[in-house]
Amino acid sequence: MQSPPPYSPSRSTRRTRIIMVLDVVESVRLMERDEPGFIRRWQRFVREARDAMQAFSGRIHKSTGDGLMLEFANAEDAIAAAFVLLRISDAGNQGCGEEDRIRLRIAAHVARFVADEYDIYGRGVNLTSRLLGIAKPGEVCITAALRELLEENARRQLEDSGTHQLRHVREPVQVYRVQPVPVTSGPAACA
Repeated sequence: MQSPPPYSPSRSTRRTRIIMVLDVVESVRLMERDEPGFIRRWQRFVREARDAMQAFSGRIHKSTGDGLMLEFANAEDAIAAAFVLLRISDAGNQGCGEEDRIRLRIAAHVARFVADEYDIYGRGVNLTSRLLGIAKPGEVCITAALRELLEENARRQLEDSGTHQLRHVREPVQVYRVQPVPVTSGPAACA
């Protein structure tokens, strides 16, 4: 495997966007329970997520095997996309027993970052990843900075979760929770 070239400012761009990170809650347990089934369902989720994000001008930067990092230009689009991602995951759970369900948690923040052909980098990227630890299954957590970009109507759907000290983040972060999407039941077989 070839190593990426050394960092070069000429091959990198700096931009400000909404960063979203999501992951599967208890992915290791799910993988140990049914590795082929989990991989198949995760791959299907990623394909459907990639296709759905086009409607929100969203872009998947990377998949980590049980998570995604995405980028959006618009705050409302990012929040709407988060709920679409939860619905896609929920639809993939139809027919699955409670112990086999893939449950997502999502975090989003607006930040300036550096992007190259391999990844995105910066304090805001790290903060968003740490924020994910606060989100419960089916929840979307956002920062106050992202809240400020939302229209007043969208702000009414947020619950103030207070300030949190995130690991390795110097300053406490004001966090807002967006209400989770209800889980629906489905057919008998877990796809």
